[in-house]
Amino acid sequence: MQSEPIITFRHLDPAPEIRAHILERIEELEKYHPRIVSCDVVVSAPQKAHVTGQEYVIRVTIRVPGPDIRVERSLGRSEAVHDINLAVHKAFDAARRQLKEQARKMGKVEVKHHAPILHARVDRLFPGEGYGFLAADDGREVYFERDNLTAGDWNAIAVDTKVRFREAFGEKGAYATNVAILD
Repeated sequence: MQSEPIITFRHLDPAPEIRAHILERIEELEKYHPRIVSCDVVVSAPQKAHVTGQEYVIRVTIRVPGPDIRVERSLGRSEAVHDINLAVHKAFDAARRQLKEQARKMGKVEVKHHAPILHARVDRLFPGEGYGFLAADDGREVYFERDNLTAGDWNAIAVDTKVRFREAFGEKGAYATNVAILD
């Protein structure tokens, strides 16, 4: 993180154990997004104490490249829990989910990888049936069909014709796609 986190307590005594818990959770967030600029946390409670219990509100603002992450979670009187750590936990879990999603969208661009271009020669050919077998440069035998021929004329192919192709895998094993006759 580029700057120290700011933790503010409103209408509440700043307990050292709560501050330590918040700092631990901020440190965990850095595992999910390596470029966090700053983090502000506001822990607040209402000014008036309620008969049925205390209500806590946690606001987390995380500044990262791109849009900031803003989360607000509260732990109300209806939850029958008087633990502020639970409210902190809820807020930071929501912030973690948003950080992971933003990192996925902005930082990890998914690139489609194409199969490499391989070279071979026609080993066996069944021109009437429209298929044959290639002997790849690495010694493997690869099946191909007339429909896989993208450059050249099917009638021009003969045994020992040199071709280039991309390899794909189907239910019955490897087969050649984008087969092109080399001049």
